[in-house]
Amino acid sequence: MTRVCRPIIVYAIALCAWACGTSTTTPPHHADRFGSSIDLFDPANAIADAWRHLKFRGKSTYRLAVVGGRIAIHAGANGSASGLIRRIDVDPKRCPRIEWSWRVDQVQESADIRVRDREDVAASIFLLFGDPGFLSSPVSVPTLRYVWTNDRVKREAVIDNPYMKGTVRSLVVRNEPDLIGQWVTEQRDLRRDYKKAFGADPKASISAVAIFTDNDQTSEPVTAFYGPAKVICDR
Repeated sequence: MTRVCRPIIVYAIALCAWACGTSTTTPPHHADRFGSSIDLFDPANAIADAWRHLKFRGKSTYRLAVVGGRIAIHAGANGSASGLIRRIDVDPKRCPRIEWSWRVDQVQESADIRVRDREDVAASIFLLFGDPGFLSSPVSVPTLRYVWTNDRVKREAVIDNPYMKGTVRSLVVRNEPDLIGQWVTEQRDLRRDYKKAFGADPKASISAVAIFTDNDQTSEPVTAFYGPAKVICDR
């Protein structure tokens, strides 16, 4: 991707979430005696989830697959950068915990999310906090990105995106070589992670979720799988 286009990737993600439709997807809500949860996405319901494919350079491939007995969204790239996004409406104050599963079978060894011309990720989940507006009056909104990358960057590090400084902050969740080819389930405190990334509690609802796998900078092979993701709500 050219450097002219790269700085607006996440900005374009935010805009396209609104430009591609005016209605917000209502995520399924589940309740039990321990509390409740809201689906952010579920590969088993991928068609009904109304994903939009956002292409920035070429087209990363996203398709359903069964891996290790699990239904997943398979993501691969060929010198490309594109992702899937869907609109949601989740209050992080009421639903402060997030849980998801993912797996990476190939990671770009020379990638470095701190460096502009090597800023590729094996797997990532974007959460947009707030309304990014419409095409006529776009607004940058705080965006937290959970990342699986190589071990050039330490786990739990927060990286200010080199193209969207102050707007997109990446939190490195996984970087261990010995976890390549294995399913991993994550459980994170949304409010704590947001505060760690932005220095304050979230003030707005989560308006969109996106998954993104790319290798347009390094052109190195990458394969990732995304399982279900949900937020856990307080009673």
